Amino acid sequence: MYTPLLQFGIPGGAELLVIPIILALNLVLAVGFVGGIGYFLLRIRSDGSVGERLARIERKIGKLEAQVEHMQQEREE
Repeated sequence: MYTPLLQFGIPGGAELLVIPIILALNLVLAVGFVGGIGYFLLRIRSDGSVGERLARIERKIGKLEAQVEHMQQEREE
């Protein structure tokens, strides 16, 4: 006698397996949508153009490099 793969002794057994899969896919879509909106809002709120942001980051890196060099010189003394 042939029995289907998802045949259980409880009514609606197959649906009980499909519902969590659908919920998981909806959760993934919702998280992706909210993440995309969050990323978009962060990009809007950031000051200036890409060039200005890059220049700001380069200045910060320069300051950090100077601090590291200063700390290395203090250790050598």
